[in-house]
Amino acid sequence: MLKALHINIRTETARPGLRRVIVRFGSDRNGATAVEFAFVAVPFLGLLFAILETAFVFFTTEGLESAVADAARTIMTGQVQSTSIANSAQFRDQMICNPTPPRKRLLPDYIDCSKVLVDVRQASAFATTDMSRNFYMNPTMNYSPGGGGCIVVVRAAYPMPVFFPLLTVSGVSTAGQVSFDNGMKHMLVGTAAFRNEPFPGSTPSC
Repeated sequence: MLKALHINIRTETARPGLRRVIVRFGSDRNGATAVEFAFVAVPFLGLLFAILETAFVFFTTEGLESAVADAARTIMTGQVQSTSIANSAQFRDQMICNPTPPRKRLLPDYIDCSKVLVDVRQASAFATTDMSRNFYMNPTMNYSPGGGGCIVVVRAAYPMPVFFPLLTVSGVSTAGQVSFDNGMKHMLVGTAAFRNEPFPGSTPSC
């Protein structure tokens, strides 16, 4: 038993604590430790920041898609058609950014709704619906919610800023980014395609 206790004591005393490691790191005059740490720290921090930004993009995209799906439901059921909403900006402000109770805002709070671009248009068939992601290049967004039975496509884009631009190199690691509004952005897009319900009082205008 004394032998086992002696072994445990030696093991504990031989194990360096955090303070001892820091002291040894600071007192090392050879420079090898600092150089090795620099080699490891640069790629590690770069990978860490890249993971954080990617996760942030996915989280924001999920919020945008959920908000678009919720707002599209108000068109499908005829709620929007019975209001005074006349353009895509009003639809964005009233149905996506500041929905009336009991509906809740599904966009993350850090999204500037004035930056969100919305396009609402009709289609003659699902096979020919315009699902392109570059609609945000059109300065005049469409707004045509249609009547009962019409096929409608709702798209919303948010130019999310790039938070760690030092990690990107033009033409090399800018995948998923676009040049927009005098800078590189993560252009996040949410889309909903559906057929309006034959809600009461609606006149098909497809």
